[in-house]
Amino acid sequence: MSNIEPKMLSQTRIYNILEKYSDESHPMTQAAIADKLEEVYGIKMERKAIGKKLANLKEAGYDIRSCRKGCYLGERLFDDSELHFLIDSIYGNRIINQKHTEDLIEKLRSLSNIYFKPRINKMISLGNANKGDNPALFLNIDLIYEAILKGLMIKYDYNLYGTDKKLHKTSTQIVSPYQLLFHQQGYYLMAYCEHHAHMVFHKIDHMTNMEITADVSVPIKKISGYERGLPQNYFTAARPYMYSDDPERITMAVSKDPYVINQIVEWFGKDISIGEFEESNEYYRVSVVASPQAMRLWALQYADHVEILQPYDLRESVKQSLTYAFEKYGGYDG
Repeated sequence: MSNIEPKMLSQTRIYNILEKYSDESHPMTQAAIADKLEEVYGIKMERKAIGKKLANLKEAGYDIRSCRKGCYLGERLFDDSELHFLIDSIYGNRIINQKHTEDLIEKLRSLSNIYFKPRINKMISLGNANKGDNPALFLNIDLIYEAILKGLMIKYDYNLYGTDKKLHKTSTQIVSPYQLLFHQQGYYLMAYCEHHAHMVFHKIDHMTNMEITADVSVPIKKISGYERGLPQNYFTAARPYMYSDDPERITMAVSKDPYVINQIVEWFGKDISIGEFEESNEYYRVSVVASPQAMRLWALQYADHVEILQPYDLRESVKQSLTYAFEKYGGYDG
């Protein structure tokens, strides 16, 4: 099949050439544009005619910039630093499998010019070992958004990794979907399970065999505790881990170590209370509203720097876990 195109497409093709082959460091002369028109699209055109087409593109609002050495496409949909950021994010996202990673990165590469690729090729891929292996990830996302838009429930198998490092079905879920959220390197669905009568937070990449049902979803404002919808900072301060119990006011003594204070803000956001702790000059009194189950794990993670003060039952739960851990490690003779 011939690659010769009609001249009526020449203005579009000139833009395509500037988009792919030019930037501020690589301006193109009208002669160079003419050569590419003929080489790539089979269109022969004189430099004077190309000049008129470039003027038309500028008049139409395209950012065609001129310099002493020629012209080039200026502003693009994404600049190279933004594309680098997006590509880094995809490389580092463990829930996207290797094939989808490569496909997405190739699409992002196409948004820049030919000079962008060599720099991307120098990046180090995480490889298959640290990437997800659920090929239904993007299909799940499409189905969830469709179900939310239509106000319908969804059904899926929920899986967990076994000792063979593969996903295995643990349950079948029928839920009312409300929102997708990215939290602590995980992509979750927030949904209401009528069978258990509470919210669930399930990882999208652990779902298989998803389908939209004919059943209408339960409106979120009809669920106890969600009459006004989702509270502000619901997924940061309230749930450092994705547990579904009701958030409570939690008070703790926190070391004045700058690193620890930084971690507090990064985990819980800025809608927290930090004040002096009367009993010790080495600690702050910090108050947050959060899931007690999640805070138990969080307090154990930062046990060297954090002491739960209230509520009492949470403090006792952390104390029991630390006592049990001490007994295990204290009784080990090596």
